[in-house]
Amino acid sequence: MTLIVFGGPSLKAGARERFPELTLRGPARQGDVYLALRESPRAIGIIDGFFDAVPSVWHKEVLWAMAQGVHILGASSIGALRAAELDSFGVEGVGRVYEAFRDGELEDDDEVAVTHGPLELGHRPLTLAMVSIRATLDAFPADRLAESGSLALVRDSAKALGYRDRTVPRISARALDLGGHASDIAALSAHLAEHLVDVKAEDAETLMTVMRDRAAEFTQPKTVRYTFNETSAWRAFVAWAEGQAWPRVA
Repeated sequence: MTLIVFGGPSLKAGARERFPELTLRGPARQGDVYLALRESPRAIGIIDGFFDAVPSVWHKEVLWAMAQGVHILGASSIGALRAAELDSFGVEGVGRVYEAFRDGELEDDDEVAVTHGPLELGHRPLTLAMVSIRATLDAFPADRLAESGSLALVRDSAKALGYRDRTVPRISARALDLGGHASDIAALSAHLAEHLVDVKAEDAETLMTVMRDRAAEFTQPKTVRYTFNETSAWRAFVAWAEGQAWPRVA
């Protein structure tokens, strides 16, 4: 039985060895979920995906996959976003990041975005995810700070940076430029660097554990309550995914 997971920078080292039951792919891009059905999977887990330089996983291909009887789970990164957007249709969300988007605590896509290295380097993250920055700062004892507003200042400084710039040195520099207390900023920067609460990695691990432990359930085809409509846009997408040129709009 094939269980496919699309992951990358959110995965902890050794994920492939810890979950030999799962077929691990790199981050998903538009068309990957559609093409994955060529392998007749019973379930697909979406963790990481591309969204900037290439088109991201399309909602409609997820809906189509479920209409074909495939269970779809999402967590951690773009998987959490798609799950929050499509859970009413049957996508199963897993983890804290999904729950935060589902409940409206988070809304911005950049909360989960990071830059990362290539496949050859294991898609290693090069910047910090905002959701992990929030969790890490929330875990810092506020009574160890000289100024009560230092936590919020560092958090807001990180949020104000683009996801490509969310590194500890740049977050620290921005907080200091805004008048942050030097010793507080130093302590919080060290905490981010040395004690990161990697929520995305935790959620990714949870999703893979769920897929492994519930494999027997996925032998029963997914059932949905909606009717999938093969619109002209869908037919154009299929043609593109199958290797044909995407029709240009005049």
